[in-house]
Amino acid sequence: MTQGKEMNRRAFLRYSAATGALAAAGFAAPARAEMYNVTLNIMSHPGQILPIYTHHTDFLKETYGITLNLLESPDPTSYQDSLKDLNAGGGKYDMVMHFPRYNGDLTSAGYLKPLDELIEKHDAGALFDNISDAYRKLYCEWGGDTIAIPVDGDVAMMYYRKDAFDNPEAQARYREQFGTDLKLPRTWDDFKQIAAFFTGWDWAGSGRNGYGFQTSTWDRAFIEQQWAPMMASAGGNWFDDECNPAFNNAAGVRAANDLKALIATAPPGSASLSWGQTMETIFAEDVAMSLWYMDLGRLGWAENSWFASSGGPETMAKFGYAQWPGYEIDGIYRNFNSMFYGRVAAVTNFTENEDACMAVIKTLLTPERRVLSMDDAQSGSDMFLKTDYTTDAFKVLTPSQEFLDAAKAVISNGFPEMNMPGTGEYMDALQGELHGFLTGDGDSAEAALDRAADRWQSITDRYGRENQIAAWAKVRASYKAAGLNIGG
Repeated sequence: MTQGKEMNRRAFLRYSAATGALAAAGFAAPARAEMYNVTLNIMSHPGQILPIYTHHTDFLKETYGITLNLLESPDPTSYQDSLKDLNAGGGKYDMVMHFPRYNGDLTSAGYLKPLDELIEKHDAGALFDNISDAYRKLYCEWGGDTIAIPVDGDVAMMYYRKDAFDNPEAQARYREQFGTDLKLPRTWDDFKQIAAFFTGWDWAGSGRNGYGFQTSTWDRAFIEQQWAPMMASAGGNWFDDECNPAFNNAAGVRAANDLKALIATAPPGSASLSWGQTMETIFAEDVAMSLWYMDLGRLGWAENSWFASSGGPETMAKFGYAQWPGYEIDGIYRNFNSMFYGRVAAVTNFTENEDACMAVIKTLLTPERRVLSMDDAQSGSDMFLKTDYTTDAFKVLTPSQEFLDAAKAVISNGFPEMNMPGTGEYMDALQGELHGFLTGDGDSAEAALDRAADRWQSITDRYGRENQIAAWAKVRASYKAAGLNIGG
C-alpha cells in the first residue's frame, strides 16, 4: 500500500471515529471530511498555551489535510502583533489568539472575521451552543456578531484551607476574639478580618506561622484582575453611560483600600511574585484563603504541573472551594468573581482559507478533542465548554467534582474584562496608578484613581467620545445578555 493511500485510510478511520463520537454526544458532523491540503499560519500564546493546538496537529493533518504553522506571540502583546499585521495590509495570520479585552479593538479595526455565516455553513451551531453561556455572550461576540471562540476559560474562585476553618482551636479563638462563629466570609470586611486572624500563628500544626491570604498575582500588568471585581461588587463600573470613568468613587476607593490592607496578611514579598511563585507559596506555606484561577483546582492534584511542583493529592485534599466575597451596599448584596485573562481565538479577515479555519475551530470545540488540552498537566487551558464540568471528561487529571461544581457556579457570576476600542491604553493607565498605590507609601487611593480617571478621559476624547459611548453600550448589552447586574 502506498504512503498516500495509507494516509487516506488512517484519515478515514480517524474521521469516522470522531464523527461517531460527535453523533453520540448530540453534536452534528458533516457527512465526510473535506481535505483542504493547506498550511494555516496560527498565532498562539507560547509555553503552556501551545498544547491547545499541538494536541490536534496530527488529527488535523490526517483528517483535513491541514498543517498548522504555530507562530508564538507573548500573551500581553499578542494583539499588537495583530495590529501590526493589519497595518501592513494583513495576510500574516489566518487565525490569531488574544485576551478577550482586545475583541473591541480588533473587530472595530476590521481585523476579525464575523463567523456566523461560517457556523451555519459548517453546521457548527451545536458546538457553539455548548460554550458556557457567560463566555459565549461576553467573550465570543461583538455587536451581535460571533467573532471568536474561547480556548482557555479563566475565572477565579476562592480556595480555602478546610483545616483552617475546621480547626477547633481556631474556632474557639475566633469566637473569643470576635464574639461570632468562624465561617467562610460573605463580605470583604469578613474576609479582611479572617485573613488577619489567621496571620502570624501556627493554625495548621506545621511548626511555622501561617498566613491569611494570597492572590494569583500582584504584578503591575495584571493587578486590576483582583481589584476590578471588588470595585464592581461595591457598585462601581468601568464607565457610566456617557463614558465617564465610574471607578474613581467610593466603590473604587473602598476596593483599593481593602486590597491594600490584605497585603499585610500575605507571605512576605508577595507583591513582587509572579503567577507561578504565588502558586508555590500557596502550596509551600500555610495560607488560609486564596483567590486564584482554575489552574489550581484543575492541576493542583498533579505532582508536577506547568505552574507548580509542590502540588499533589495530599496538598489538594486540604482545599475547599467557594465564590468570592462581596459588599452589601444600601441593603443590596453583590459579589463578582474575576473573569480576567481567558483566551480567545479568531479568524482574520485576510485569510484565504476560512473554511479550513472553521475545521480547526470545530476541532477545538469538539468535546472529546477539546478535552485533550484541558486534561494535561502541562497545559494552561481551563474549562469553558458546558461539557467540561464533570470528572467523566478527565482521564489523566483528577479534579474533584466539588471543584468542578464550584467552577461552573463562579463562571456564571464573573466580572469580565472590558473589551472595547482602547482597552489596552485604558488598562495601562489604570494598572500603573493602582499598582503604585498598592505597593507604595504616602499616596491615597482617591488620588491614584483620580489620576487614572483623568487619563481615561483623555483616551476617550482621542478615540472619539460618541464612538466610545456606542462601543460601551455594546459592552453593557453583553453584560445584560449574560445576566450580570453591574454598576448600580
